[in-house]
Amino acid sequence: MTFSALSRDNDFERDRKDKVRILEKSYNPRGIEERWYEYWVSKNYFKPDPASKGSIFSIVIPPPNITGSLHMGHALNAVLQDILTRWKRMSGYKVLWLPGTDHAGIATQNVVEKQLATEDPGFRVAMYEVQTKDVVEKELPSERLYRHKLGREAFIERVWKWKAEYGEKIIHQLKRLGASCDWSRERFTLDEGLSRAVKEVFVRLYEEGLIYRDNRLINWCPRCHTALSDLEVEHEELEGKLTYIRYPLSDSRGHIIVATTRPETMLGDTAVAVHPDDSRYKDFIGKTVDLPLTKRKIPIISDNAVDPSFGTGAVKVTPAHDFNDEAMAKRQSPALEFITVIGKDGLMTEDAGGRYAGMGRYDCRRLVLKDLKEKGLIEKEQRYTHAIGHCYRCKTVIEPLLTLQWYVDVRPLAKEAIKVVKEGRIRLIPRPWENTYFAWMENIRDWCISRQIWWGHRIPAWYCQKMQNAKCKMQNGVTVSRVIPTICPYCGSEELIQDEDVLDTWFSSALWPFSTLGWPDKTVDLETFYPTTVLVTGFDIIFFWVARMIMMGLKFMGDVPFRDVYIHALVRDIKGQKMSKSKGNVVDPLTMMDRYGTDAFRFTLAAFAAQGRDIKFSEERVEGYRHFVNKLWNAARFITMNLKTVTSNKLQVISENEDSSLVTPWPRSPASLPGLAPRSGAGREAGQAAKQGRRHSSLSLASRWIMSRLAATADDINRALDEYRFNDAACNIYQFVWHEFCDWYIEMAKSDTRDPELKNSVIGCLLYTLDASLRLLHPFMPYVTEEIWQKIPHVRRDREEIRDSIIISEYPKSLPRDYQAEEDMSYIIDAVTGIRTIRGELNISPSFELNVSIKTYSRKTEEILRENVQYLKRLANASEIKIGMEVDKPEGSATCVKSSMEIYVLLKGVLNIEAEIDRLKKVETEVEGSISFLNKKLLDEDFLLRAPTGVVEKEKARYEELIRKKERIMESIKKLKEARGEK
Repeated sequence: MTFSALSRDNDFERDRKDKVRILEKSYNPRGIEERWYEYWVSKNYFKPDPASKGSIFSIVIPPPNITGSLHMGHALNAVLQDILTRWKRMSGYKVLWLPGTDHAGIATQNVVEKQLATEDPGFRVAMYEVQTKDVVEKELPSERLYRHKLGREAFIERVWKWKAEYGEKIIHQLKRLGASCDWSRERFTLDEGLSRAVKEVFVRLYEEGLIYRDNRLINWCPRCHTALSDLEVEHEELEGKLTYIRYPLSDSRGHIIVATTRPETMLGDTAVAVHPDDSRYKDFIGKTVDLPLTKRKIPIISDNAVDPSFGTGAVKVTPAHDFNDEAMAKRQSPALEFITVIGKDGLMTEDAGGRYAGMGRYDCRRLVLKDLKEKGLIEKEQRYTHAIGHCYRCKTVIEPLLTLQWYVDVRPLAKEAIKVVKEGRIRLIPRPWENTYFAWMENIRDWCISRQIWWGHRIPAWYCQKMQNAKCKMQNGVTVSRVIPTICPYCGSEELIQDEDVLDTWFSSALWPFSTLGWPDKTVDLETFYPTTVLVTGFDIIFFWVARMIMMGLKFMGDVPFRDVYIHALVRDIKGQKMSKSKGNVVDPLTMMDRYGTDAFRFTLAAFAAQGRDIKFSEERVEGYRHFVNKLWNAARFITMNLKTVTSNKLQVISENEDSSLVTPWPRSPASLPGLAPRSGAGREAGQAAKQGRRHSSLSLASRWIMSRLAATADDINRALDEYRFNDAACNIYQFVWHEFCDWYIEMAKSDTRDPELKNSVIGCLLYTLDASLRLLHPFMPYVTEEIWQKIPHVRRDREEIRDSIIISEYPKSLPRDYQAEEDMSYIIDAVTGIRTIRGELNISPSFELNVSIKTYSRKTEEILRENVQYLKRLANASEIKIGMEVDKPEGSATCVKSSMEIYVLLKGVLNIEAEIDRLKKVETEVEGSISFLNKKLLDEDFLLRAPTGVVEKEKARYEELIRKKERIMESIKKLKEARGEK
């Protein structure tokens, strides 16, 4: 069996010569990140081979909009996906992370319309600013005119041109983040293959009666001039005005008062409604009122949906402009009339009356109120806070309008989608999101899928023009087809016109997991990678996207689209507030990457991505993890510098059959190192075997300990990632690398390398642990780990090939543990931390060598400490250490008690005990004064009410820190008094 140490040159080829390159003094990510990313892409490391062996791991990226730019939500989502992807790739899986973008119908059309408008030097945006108390609403209706001036085909061509120029911005930013997607399979929701899939789904659903047209009330955006689904309407609590209006009874015997927040819609009222059990209005039911400002009479009706506690208990009914009123109108017999008084452009229609027709809806509101006041019909007005729906794209207040739209009957699809989650075939993680999912799915409404825009999948439906003069008997008045029909299938006419509308963007996105893999064709990719393994997404699109993908996957593939759905939380600012431009707290991921490097930024997101808990992001944390990158780099540099000192010692090729005096310094795994028990024997038996070899092993206790801790860390990380506990995985590797490897083992290795018999094995252990640590860390910090990994020697067994990149090297797992070494080392760590505690509490300079005595409670502890006293001296900076069960406490010494020992540090000659006690008492007095002042401040109700929340919290934190400081001072005084003999 032969082991070789190999390194690599800058051209990434193996260097079979005896070269060990010392790393540069500091790590600078500029240039390095781009170089490695281009290398990975050029080597096709992101691309799986469907024909190769191995378990499958597939994931589709939530397609970002082509109008988008990388924000913190994108960054978190992409980083978590990339961690999983790199981890699975290194774990031997056949991995596909399929990327792509969404055409973003409304958003993209808005962008291009604005661009067209601004190109016209005579362009002036028509803006109406209406201020009703604290509510300001703006409408921009004019930009769409430029689209119509250009024409549909020319406009769509213009959008494609815009996409070619700007649409790849988000993709480039994802690459900058390190996303290891298979870019050769990149898809776009409007590409030819996905367009074919969309048509196929539409036609099949239509043929099954699940897609239909209906004239009903929908959410309409007067700015975007399109229908919106309920999910595309964002509701915001705003303060408006509740107006009480007198509706005169037609018999002139009084009036009935109704309350409304939208007086302009009264022009379209067709009834007044009261609750049937409301005794106040029992005698009013069946009568009519004269609708103010019109010449119409409308009935007073009863309906159980009326809330008697709202306003006066009598409500106006405007079926054409309110969803509740629409339902109420249809329940009546005969049904109430629908009168549309607000048009698609947000202007009042002719049915509103000549005085109001053509006015903006908010201008009309003011005039209606003025006219009502002049007629003495206003009872009163009061402030009223209520939820107002806004378009999720342009933020314009939506208008419920009666229009002819296309719908999907999703209830039959929802039943199966609910079932697969209840049966556990799909897991939503964290689990509480399942309740949210069920609540929405069990009350799901039909999905409005038509949009009155041009950019998108045009609905594959055609209308025969001869129907207008009743010469064609076309079924349902429409022909739905996968291909463009040349003649009407019912009358043979060539006068066919395609539906002007396009499909909701989310319709094509709902097919994403299978359409991107080649469906409706039976492709190798579809057979190999569907269903996908996991979907990583935000909670805000569970209904927009996740639920619809589940329904469509089950319907058209007969299987779930993914097994797991990991739902990550929001990235907020450090105060826990949602990031928004208006608050000025938006963080640009690109700025963070430019300032601190991509690795530090990625690690920050992962380290705080706890399940079910929003991330409170701060730049200081990114800076902190940049220090972690530096720590790793400096450790690697130390090791490469030490490798230089041993490269001439026949390390290039070392065989187990050679001279036994040559110790193999390059272990392929901990199992090949003497003194480490195999994993199958882990436990007490393994511990006893290790114990017997403690004195005779070629590895020091520190080396056996770090190997065992490496194994434990690898297990913890693999388990955490398997359970989507990204923060736990990140914290485990951080704790191991920074504290156990750098702070403890490397410092102990500096002692061991002075021993000629241990030097080679220690350096070998350093190298192996570094190599494995880099591989564990790679999914989180891909760039710095590749940069270091390429510059250090690697270990191989016999003729086993060493991989060309860390990205395809083996991820550490199932390594052997040495429980005895961990137990033995715990005594060393206890002793060192005990000495350091005394030094810190008594403010003794780190450079001052101490005289230490350690009283052990057992011979075993005594033996271990004696055998490894060199570690204690180096790590605790002690010149003399006495160890034993019979050790007595020296006079004038400070004490630290541990579970297995008592540690005494002689203070004579180190510090003046009396002077130090006096100094600490003075500090204690100052601290007590500050505590007293803050205590009074925090008990002052006026301060608590008037001061900003952030200020109050800061003062509370300061108070708590002062309490802890006082406790530390008191403990130090106690130790000093004990040192001079007081109890």
